Amino acid sequence: MQLLKQFWLLAKPYWINRAHWFTWVLLALSIGALLSVVEASVWLNTWNKEFYDALVDLEFDKIQPLMFEFCVIIAIIVVLMVYGQWLQQLVIIRWRTWFTEQLISQWMTDKTYYRMTLGDEPDNPDQRIAEDARLLTSDTISLFVGGIQAVAVLFAFTRILWDLSGQLSFEWNNETFQIAGYLFWVALVYSIVGTLVTHYFGHPLHKLNFAQQRKEADFRARLLRRRDSAEQIALLKGEATEQRQLKNSFQFIASNWYSLMNREKKLGLVVNSYHRVAMMVPLFAGIPALMAKSITIGGLFQVRMAFMKVYAGFSWFVHNYAKLTSWSATVERLGTFTDAMQQQHQAQNIDCQTSMQWRELTVQRPDGKPLLEGMNIELNAGSHLLVSGASGLGKSTLLRTIAGIWPFYEGQIFQQQGETMLLPQRPYLPSGTLHDCLNYPATQTVSNEQLQQVLQLVGLDELAKDVEQTGEWQQVLSGGEQQKFSLARALLAQPDTLILDEATSSLDEATAIALIELIKQQLPQTTLMMVSHQAVLKPLFERHLDLMPYGAAKA
Repeated sequence: MQLLKQFWLLAKPYWINRAHWFTWVLLALSIGALLSVVEASVWLNTWNKEFYDALVDLEFDKIQPLMFEFCVIIAIIVVLMVYGQWLQQLVIIRWRTWFTEQLISQWMTDKTYYRMTLGDEPDNPDQRIAEDARLLTSDTISLFVGGIQAVAVLFAFTRILWDLSGQLSFEWNNETFQIAGYLFWVALVYSIVGTLVTHYFGHPLHKLNFAQQRKEADFRARLLRRRDSAEQIALLKGEATEQRQLKNSFQFIASNWYSLMNREKKLGLVVNSYHRVAMMVPLFAGIPALMAKSITIGGLFQVRMAFMKVYAGFSWFVHNYAKLTSWSATVERLGTFTDAMQQQHQAQNIDCQTSMQWRELTVQRPDGKPLLEGMNIELNAGSHLLVSGASGLGKSTLLRTIAGIWPFYEGQIFQQQGETMLLPQRPYLPSGTLHDCLNYPATQTVSNEQLQQVLQLVGLDELAKDVEQTGEWQQVLSGGEQQKFSLARALLAQPDTLILDEATSSLDEATAIALIELIKQQLPQTTLMMVSHQAVLKPLFERHLDLMPYGAAKA
């Protein structure tokens, strides 16, 4: 029941929304097409009797029209199945598009993607948004439509099989017993036994599928991290270590895969034996009726087809067991992911006023333990503040709190009115054109001339020659060039408050001094706050805040 509740919470927002009425229409058309296939199958069932009876009786004048009728039936079935499947795929992509957009929106809203990294983040959010969303939508529609078709087959062929079965008579203790529709009961009992056996052998697949999805995602994430850190690995000559770690990571995949394939082997032995035997059960079970001459050879083939249809309807669970276990693992992974997003600690709203103020500010770790305590400060617009302190004291965390992305604090914070921009020690440089990278996150439209100007101001003249060139800038630019690029981005954005977290640590002292002076000159109205271990920068700031007295571990 918990699994179904999780699924309903995931699916309800889309399927009860009136805006998606057309998807319901497409789904209904898909189901209608496949139900029509069931009707055509009933027609084919009747054709079976007539064709094989004509063969047995050598009535060749009937065979040619029946062959033409067969072609018509098959053509109808093929067209209905193809378009029914096509409509299913259309439903799937519409639902998946909406669902993926909702997951991305929820993940990116209120910096949830960042706050999740501060606590017990579910593994591989990228895989859950990309792969699990695909599996949920495709498997759900496939199982739902297949289940309806199985029920329709049961309704259509149960009556046929019941009528064709007649009555089975047998004696027991000198009494005669008769079973009406005995082939129907054979199909039912056979399916129940098969379902129980299948569940016995297949129930461990849920955990194995869940683990396989997780281990595959972990491996892909490790590969991406190695690519992002390619230069550092190459400089440290860490290829052998990385290769060993990646090999070990893949071994987890292979180990779980062996468990999965062995379990599927056992299940496959059961399911395939179950299915192959089922093909002969109606022939064996129909022999008494054939010997009693209550059915003909054509009738026997008609019985066989009707039995297989009823058996398939009853055995829907058996034939879809592997997909059901994969589907249940997907629902659980997405359910825990969406729950984790909803339970994230929300940052307090930071009010704005003409100056920046902190009142009895205590910055905490995610577990509630304090890092910095009892800070009070007021910073007027256009002021320049240098923040210093020992490594690990909480300087970067303080800046993230002031910027509004760190939710773990007590006290009051008032930001200066306008835009606040924080530049970390290692900038984020998305791939693409240099124009888009420098203008990220593209809150304003700027000309190439403006971009070239700011690049020249920070000493990146070579890049300024062609701002439309594309590249992987995180890998192309050196650490110092990345920090210059980041400062150029600040010059372009002209924020009201600029917070620098070791934003010149990769630059030599002379260049760092020149760039901070450039920032002060180009952005005279901007309030500047900076954390830096470069002592030569201290004279450039009119105010200095030493965090040592506020450290939670102070004597």
